[in-house]
Amino acid sequence: MLREAPSHRFEARVTLRGRRYLLVDGKGQPTAVWSSRRFHRLQRVQQQAPAALIDDGHRTWWWFEDRIYWEDDGLGAPDVVALVRDRERRRDRKLERAHAALIATASLTRLDGVGTRAARGAIPRETRRAVWERDGGRCVACGATFDLQYDHVIPLALGGSDSVENLQILCAPCNQEKGAAIA
Repeated sequence: MLREAPSHRFEARVTLRGRRYLLVDGKGQPTAVWSSRRFHRLQRVQQQAPAALIDDGHRTWWWFEDRIYWEDDGLGAPDVVALVRDRERRRDRKLERAHAALIATASLTRLDGVGTRAARGAIPRETRRAVWERDGGRCVACGATFDLQYDHVIPLALGGSDSVENLQILCAPCNQEKGAAIA
């Protein structure tokens, strides 16, 4: 398969025959040499399509979009493009999943009073009972007694808590109308 060779780089050297460009491995050992004209042509080509640098019979070295790769499966330039693009898509999907997980985690967690994040849990029974008694078992917005819900005055996502002072009873329509706003 295709592998990136991040330790390989190009070096320019002046010789008696003019400027030469060397492909140097991670130990500083040159593996190939090109004339200035040939190197600049390869440099232009590799911006659009993979340019084969060396084929030693066991490995082929490619230069594509300013990165050096090697492979030992006898791949062609279209194969190199397909594998590089596949690698980019996988990286992008991985980042998207990580961002989505971060957002999901943030929406399912809250501050627990000491500044650390804790999983959102049920409102304690004693707290629900105290809010119910305080609000008279009715929606505080319209007085309805049907389809009642406990609502956070300051939403958990904005740092609110499950305290009696931060909870109120709303009917479903009033709660939906309020949404995640601070009432």
